[in-house]
Amino acid sequence: MPDPSVSPAPTFDLQLTWRGTVGRIRVYDELVRAETSFERDTVTQVPMDEVRGWRIEPCDFDAVCVEFVTASDTYRVLLDTSDERIAALVLGRALGDPLPSES
Repeated sequence: MPDPSVSPAPTFDLQLTWRGTVGRIRVYDELVRAETSFERDTVTQVPMDEVRGWRIEPCDFDAVCVEFVTASDTYRVLLDTSDERIAALVLGRALGDPLPSES
């Protein structure tokens, strides 16, 4: 029997520290967790139970943002541009189709 005090390992784990900003997305079998300090004072957990949708948008020439949209806020998690395709594939499987682009 698995030990309930031990957290399972994520099936997908991406993180980026970029110009002093931290971003991380972890996907487990039935759960997505994300945290970001982009446009925030401290590292903030994305309230995934409030997320109404997600999308990936360019943030800079060398970074993309995974945007998690809630009714009251948009949480942007920075990722390296080379991680964009795999992040889109994994998040699509876990959360469904992305929202339309805002640009």
